[in-house]
Amino acid sequence: MNKINELFVRSKLKDKKIKIFNFNLTFSDLFFLYQQISSKKSFLRSTHNLFLKKNINIKGSIADLGSGNNYEYHKYIKDKKVKVDRFDFHKVDKESFRVNLEKKFTFKKKYECILIFNVMEHILNNENLINSISKNLKKKGKLEIFVPFMFRFHSDPNDFFRPTHTYLINLLEKNGFKVQTNLIAVGPMSVILEILFKYLKFDILKFFVSILFILLNKFFNLFSKDFKNYYCGTHCSCIKK
Repeated sequence: MNKINELFVRSKLKDKKIKIFNFNLTFSDLFFLYQQISSKKSFLRSTHNLFLKKNINIKGSIADLGSGNNYEYHKYIKDKKVKVDRFDFHKVDKESFRVNLEKKFTFKKKYECILIFNVMEHILNNENLINSISKNLKKKGKLEIFVPFMFRFHSDPNDFFRPTHTYLINLLEKNGFKVQTNLIAVGPMSVILEILFKYLKFDILKFFVSILFILLNKFFNLFSKDFKNYYCGTHCSCIKK
Protein backbone atom coordinates (compact mmCIF):
# COMPACT_ATOMS: atom_id res chain seq x y z
CA MET A 1 0.00 0.00 0.00
CA ASN A 2 2.84 2.39 0.85
CA LYS A 3 4.49 1.82 -2.53
CA ILE A 4 1.18 2.37 -4.32
CA ASN A 5 0.67 5.66 -2.47
CA GLU A 6 4.21 6.80 -3.30
CA LEU A 7 3.78 6.00 -6.99
CA PHE A 8 0.40 7.72 -7.04
CA VAL A 9 1.82 10.94 -5.63
CA ARG A 10 4.86 10.90 -7.90
CA SER A 11 2.65 10.42 -10.95
CA LYS A 12 0.95 13.72 -10.09
CA LEU A 13 4.23 15.64 -9.88
CA LYS A 14 4.80 17.19 -13.27
CA ASP A 15 8.40 18.11 -12.48
CA LYS A 16 10.49 14.92 -12.56
CA LYS A 17 13.16 16.62 -10.43
CA ILE A 18 10.83 16.52 -7.43
CA LYS A 19 10.19 13.58 -5.11
CA ILE A 20 8.40 13.39 -1.78
CA PHE A 21 9.48 11.81 1.49
CA ASN A 22 7.19 10.86 4.37
CA PHE A 23 7.14 8.39 7.23
CA ASN A 24 5.64 5.01 6.32
CA LEU A 25 3.72 2.76 8.71
CA THR A 26 6.51 0.19 8.97
CA PHE A 27 8.05 -1.05 12.20
CA SER A 28 11.47 0.43 11.37
CA ASP A 29 10.06 3.87 10.49
CA LEU A 30 7.82 4.02 13.57
CA PHE A 31 10.60 2.82 15.88
CA PHE A 32 12.85 5.53 14.46
CA LEU A 33 10.07 8.11 14.97
CA TYR A 34 9.68 7.11 18.62
CA GLN A 35 13.44 7.46 19.14
CA GLN A 36 13.31 10.94 17.62
CA ILE A 37 10.35 11.93 19.79
CA SER A 38 12.22 10.71 22.87
CA SER A 39 15.12 12.95 21.81
CA LYS A 40 12.73 15.95 21.65
CA LYS A 41 13.03 16.41 17.88
CA SER A 42 10.34 18.24 15.92
CA PHE A 43 8.31 16.24 13.42
CA LEU A 44 10.12 17.93 10.55
CA ARG A 45 13.55 17.22 12.04
CA SER A 46 12.51 13.62 12.71
CA THR A 47 11.37 13.15 9.09
CA HIS A 48 14.50 14.76 7.69
CA ASN A 49 16.74 12.61 9.89
CA LEU A 50 14.98 9.50 8.56
CA PHE A 51 15.52 10.80 5.03
CA LEU A 52 19.24 11.23 5.75
CA LYS A 53 19.48 7.77 7.30
CA LYS A 54 17.92 6.17 4.20
CA ASN A 55 19.37 8.34 1.45
CA ILE A 56 22.53 10.22 2.35
CA ASN A 57 25.52 8.84 0.46
CA ILE A 58 28.54 11.08 0.70
CA LYS A 59 32.26 10.51 1.12
CA GLY A 60 35.58 12.24 0.67
CA SER A 61 36.34 15.68 2.08
CA ILE A 62 33.24 17.28 3.64
CA ALA A 63 32.49 20.80 4.90
CA ASP A 64 29.43 21.49 7.06
CA LEU A 65 28.29 25.13 7.06
CA GLY A 66 26.35 26.67 9.93
CA SER A 67 25.82 23.55 12.04
CA GLY A 68 26.93 25.13 15.31
CA ASN A 69 26.90 22.49 18.07
CA ASN A 70 23.88 20.72 16.59
CA TYR A 71 25.45 18.28 14.13
CA GLU A 72 24.10 14.94 15.35
CA TYR A 73 23.04 14.19 11.75
CA HIS A 74 26.72 13.42 11.02
CA LYS A 75 26.03 9.92 12.35
CA TYR A 76 24.00 9.21 9.20
CA ILE A 77 27.13 9.58 7.04
CA LYS A 78 27.81 5.96 6.18
CA ASP A 79 31.58 6.33 5.73
CA LYS A 80 32.69 6.58 9.37
CA LYS A 81 36.29 7.37 8.38
CA VAL A 82 35.24 10.71 6.93
CA LYS A 83 36.27 13.82 8.86
CA VAL A 84 33.82 16.71 8.57
CA ASP A 85 35.19 20.28 8.77
CA ARG A 86 32.60 22.50 10.52
CA PHE A 87 32.26 26.20 9.71
CA ASP A 88 30.04 28.78 11.42
CA PHE A 89 29.70 32.51 12.09
CA HIS A 90 31.32 31.91 15.46
CA LYS A 91 33.98 29.42 16.51
CA VAL A 92 31.73 27.12 18.56
CA ASP A 93 34.53 24.79 19.74
CA LYS A 94 38.21 24.14 19.14
CA GLU A 95 37.50 21.85 16.16
CA SER A 96 35.32 24.33 14.26
CA PHE A 97 36.27 27.20 11.95
CA ARG A 98 34.87 30.71 11.65
CA VAL A 99 33.33 31.99 8.40
CA ASN A 100 30.92 34.81 7.55
CA LEU A 101 28.27 33.18 5.35
CA GLU A 102 26.79 36.58 4.44
CA LYS A 103 29.97 37.55 2.57
CA LYS A 104 32.01 35.87 -0.16
CA PHE A 105 34.36 33.27 1.30
CA THR A 106 37.18 31.03 0.13
CA PHE A 107 38.42 27.98 2.04
CA LYS A 108 42.01 26.76 2.09
CA LYS A 109 40.98 23.78 -0.02
CA LYS A 110 38.14 22.66 -2.26
CA TYR A 111 35.76 20.02 -0.90
CA GLU A 112 34.11 16.98 -2.45
CA CYS A 113 30.91 17.63 -0.52
CA ILE A 114 29.36 20.57 1.35
CA LEU A 115 26.42 20.30 3.76
CA ILE A 116 24.19 23.22 4.68
CA PHE A 117 21.17 22.22 6.79
CA ASN A 118 18.72 24.64 8.45
CA VAL A 119 20.87 27.63 7.57
CA MET A 120 19.63 29.37 4.42
CA GLU A 121 16.54 30.80 6.12
CA HIS A 122 18.93 32.74 8.39
CA ILE A 123 20.99 34.17 5.50
CA LEU A 124 19.93 37.39 3.78
CA ASN A 125 22.09 37.01 0.66
CA ASN A 126 21.61 33.43 -0.52
CA GLU A 127 22.71 34.24 -4.07
CA ASN A 128 26.13 35.14 -2.69
CA LEU A 129 26.14 32.07 -0.42
CA ILE A 130 25.46 29.54 -3.19
CA ASN A 131 27.98 31.24 -5.49
CA SER A 132 30.69 30.97 -2.81
CA ILE A 133 29.79 27.33 -2.11
CA SER A 134 30.11 26.51 -5.81
CA LYS A 135 33.61 28.04 -5.93
CA ASN A 136 34.69 25.95 -2.92
CA LEU A 137 33.46 22.64 -4.38
CA LYS A 138 35.47 20.38 -6.64
CA LYS A 139 34.09 19.61 -10.09
CA LYS A 140 31.35 16.95 -9.77
CA GLY A 141 31.31 17.75 -6.06
CA LYS A 142 28.10 17.29 -4.05
CA LEU A 143 26.04 19.92 -2.25
CA GLU A 144 23.37 18.77 0.22
CA ILE A 145 20.91 21.47 1.32
CA PHE A 146 17.97 21.36 3.70
CA VAL A 147 15.66 24.33 4.33
CA PRO A 148 12.39 24.43 6.32
CA PHE A 149 9.30 25.78 4.57
CA MET A 150 6.12 25.51 6.66
CA PHE A 151 7.86 25.90 10.00
CA ARG A 152 7.69 28.28 12.95
CA PHE A 153 9.73 31.49 13.17
CA HIS A 154 13.08 30.83 14.87
CA SER A 155 15.69 33.58 15.08
CA ASP A 156 19.34 32.49 15.18
CA PRO A 157 20.02 35.42 15.41
CA ASN A 158 17.74 36.28 12.43
CA ASP A 159 15.08 34.41 10.49
CA PHE A 160 14.52 36.00 7.09
CA PHE A 161 12.44 33.80 4.82
CA ARG A 162 10.99 30.43 3.81
CA PRO A 163 12.10 29.55 0.27
CA THR A 164 9.91 27.34 -1.90
CA HIS A 165 11.42 24.37 -3.72
CA THR A 166 11.03 26.22 -7.03
CA TYR A 167 13.12 29.12 -5.70
CA LEU A 168 15.85 26.70 -4.58
CA ILE A 169 15.91 24.84 -7.91
CA ASN A 170 16.17 28.11 -9.84
CA LEU A 171 18.93 29.47 -7.59
CA LEU A 172 20.98 26.26 -7.70
CA GLU A 173 20.67 25.64 -11.44
CA LYS A 174 21.63 29.25 -12.12
CA ASN A 175 24.85 28.62 -10.18
CA GLY A 176 25.81 25.53 -12.17
CA PHE A 177 24.26 22.67 -10.19
CA LYS A 178 22.28 19.64 -11.30
CA VAL A 179 19.49 19.37 -8.71
CA GLN A 180 17.43 16.51 -7.28
CA THR A 181 14.73 17.86 -4.96
CA ASN A 182 12.91 16.01 -2.18
CA LEU A 183 9.96 17.57 -0.37
CA ILE A 184 10.12 16.50 3.29
CA ALA A 185 7.04 15.83 5.49
CA VAL A 186 4.48 16.34 2.74
CA GLY A 187 0.71 16.75 3.02
CA PRO A 188 -1.69 18.84 5.12
CA MET A 189 -1.60 16.41 8.05
CA SER A 190 2.21 16.58 8.13
CA VAL A 191 2.06 20.37 8.43
CA ILE A 192 -0.53 20.21 11.23
CA LEU A 193 1.49 17.51 13.02
CA GLU A 194 4.60 19.71 12.92
CA ILE A 195 2.63 22.44 14.71
CA LEU A 196 1.12 20.00 17.25
CA PHE A 197 4.54 18.64 18.23
CA LYS A 198 5.27 21.94 19.94
CA TYR A 199 2.22 21.62 22.18
CA LEU A 200 1.89 17.90 22.93
CA LYS A 201 3.70 17.39 26.24
CA PHE A 202 4.01 13.61 26.55
CA ASP A 203 6.17 11.49 24.24
CA ILE A 204 3.75 8.57 24.11
CA LEU A 205 0.90 10.93 23.18
CA LYS A 206 3.04 12.46 20.40
CA PHE A 207 3.78 8.99 19.09
CA PHE A 208 0.17 7.79 18.85
CA VAL A 209 -1.05 11.12 17.46
CA SER A 210 1.72 10.80 14.86
CA ILE A 211 0.46 7.36 13.78
CA LEU A 212 -3.07 8.75 13.41
CA PHE A 213 -1.92 11.72 11.36
CA ILE A 214 0.33 9.58 9.14
CA LEU A 215 -2.74 7.44 8.37
CA LEU A 216 -4.86 10.54 7.68
CA ASN A 217 -2.12 11.91 5.46
CA LYS A 218 -2.21 8.80 3.29
CA PHE A 219 -5.99 9.10 3.04
CA PHE A 220 -5.81 12.74 1.89
CA ASN A 221 -3.08 11.73 -0.54
CA LEU A 222 -5.59 9.57 -2.42
CA PHE A 223 -8.12 12.35 -2.96
CA SER A 224 -6.29 15.68 -2.85
CA LYS A 225 -4.99 17.26 -6.05
CA ASP A 226 -2.78 19.72 -4.18
CA PHE A 227 -1.39 17.26 -1.62
CA LYS A 228 2.22 18.10 -2.53
CA ASN A 229 1.66 21.84 -2.07
CA TYR A 230 1.68 21.36 1.71
CA TYR A 231 5.14 20.45 2.91
CA CYS A 232 7.36 21.24 5.86
CA GLY A 233 10.79 21.39 4.24
CA THR A 234 12.95 20.87 1.15
CA HIS A 235 16.12 18.80 0.71
CA CYS A 236 18.15 19.40 -2.45
CA SER A 237 20.90 16.98 -3.49
CA CYS A 238 23.09 18.76 -6.02
CA ILE A 239 26.07 17.97 -8.20
CA LYS A 240 28.35 20.70 -9.51
CA LYS A 241 28.50 20.51 -13.30
